[in-house]
Formats: sequence, structure tokens, C-alpha cells
Amino acid sequence: MTILVDFGISVERFELGGFVADLALEAELERIVPTGDRVIPYVWVSGESETLDSLTESLEASDKTNSVAVLDELLIDGSEEYQRLYRIEWVAGDLDVIKGIIDADGAVLEGKSTNDYWRLRFRFPDHQNVAEFYQYLADNDITDFRIDSIYQLKQRSDRGSKPWTPEQREALAAAAERGYFDVPRDASLEEIGGTLGITQQAASERVRRGVRNVVHDALGLPDVRLEGD
Repeated sequence: MTILVDFGISVERFELGGFVADLALEAELERIVPTGDRVIPYVWVSGESETLDSLTESLEASDKTNSVAVLDELLIDGSEEYQRLYRIEWVAGDLDVIKGIIDADGAVLEGKSTNDYWRLRFRFPDHQNVAEFYQYLADNDITDFRIDSIYQLKQRSDRGSKPWTPEQREALAAAAERGYFDVPRDASLEEIGGTLGITQQAASERVRRGVRNVVHDALGLPDVRLEGD
């Protein structure tokens, strides 16, 4: 039975997080692809251009990475900051929490940096794999983490809350009002982001997650909500 875990871990336990935190940047995982003894994360990082350049140089110079590529770059509206999408071929360290998840046959679904912590959501095939991950944490003396929730995929939430966060509802309402869901489409995500005062990437994430949560709630599917944007 598939198990979902919402998990928080200090940036020091996630190799990529250390690089991001050192430069006071914000990051959000797009996805993570394991390949043998290597891990390839796709991650959006936000910050000033010069600081992002410093991050790129640090990653390229590290013996923890085999390759670093910037796949996309977006200017954040109304500021001098940018968002860059990185593809990093990463050598998983012995104390990298991502390595522990992969070793236990888990899959990272998404993640977001918040101050000194990463919020991660990952999936395991069953409780035995969760136990293996806990054992990995214990064997490597990793104690600076927190479990926000752990539940079977078939279970629905009994929290009694709306299926969306306030930010998601605002984005969905703006998208509906501006005709984003019409056929043909009358508004772009960039326009929705401008209405909300956020980036196109942030608007896309809020609309996508909001739609996912509403659909799961309406159809009685397993609850896979995040409490963030």
C-alpha cells in the first residue's frame, strides 16, 4: 500500500540545500531522477542574477556534481530578481537524505526550501520501506528532521478543510475570472501572475496544485495535498 510522507529536514542534510542556504536563496524542486549512484534534481532557484551566477559557479566547482545546466530563466515581475531552472547531475553523499529516500525505494514528489528547512513530499511502496528510511536516518545520526504527516495513498483527509489553500483559491479565482479555463483560452499564466503580483512560475504552481486538489476532493480520490502555496 503506497505511503505518502510530508517531511521537513534542515538544509545541512540535503547537499543542494546547503549551497542554496549559503547564498540566502529560495528553491523549489521540480523533480528528482535517480540514476545509479547519482541523483539528478531539477530545481527552480530565485534570487538576483549575480547571486545566481555565484550559485552556478559553486555547483560547477564542487566535487559533488558532475554537470550543472541552466535550462530556463525568468525575470520576476516588478523586481530585479530571476528564477532559474537548474538540472544538476549530483553525486549522492552518504549523509544526503535524498540518498536515504532512494535507497528505501522512495520517490521525491516535490520539495520547497523555507528558511533553514526543506519541506519534502515523498512516496514509498509500503510501510516496510518507510521503516528502512527511518533506519537510514538512525544509522547516520540524522535527528534534525520533522514528520508533518504520513498516510496511505488510499486514505482521504478527515481534516474537514477546503481542498485548496487561500493562495490556490485566489489563483483559481483569478484564472476563472480572466478566462484561463475557457476554450479557447482568454488569458495566460503570465497575465494571471501579473494580476496577483506573482511570477508566471508561481501562478502556474498555484493553479496546477489548486486544480489537482479540487479534482481529488470532488472525485473522492486519495488526498495528496500540500499545505503550502
